Amino acid sequence: MDEDRRELVRRMFAAVTALIETAHEAAIAGLSEALTAEAYAGAARRLQGAARDIAAPAEATTVIAGPSDSGFSGRLDQTP
Repeated sequence: MDEDRRELVRRMFAAVTALIETAHEAAIAGLSEALTAEAYAGAARRLQGAARDIAAPAEATTVIAGPSDSGFSGRLDQTP
């Protein structure tokens, strides 16, 4: 893997990590014993939304980090 591609993968992981932290916050909120049913539902919706937000960049990272013969150069300023 060349350095440009490696850097792109690292940046993707950084972006996904931030999204995972958002999901973690929602999950932690749902652990509280003092929430109302409405508050539990809100935490669950935030967790569900965070999971959706994580899916696409995680999948893109898999493609970018995949075998170099996949046709993707890792450079966003060039077509494969």
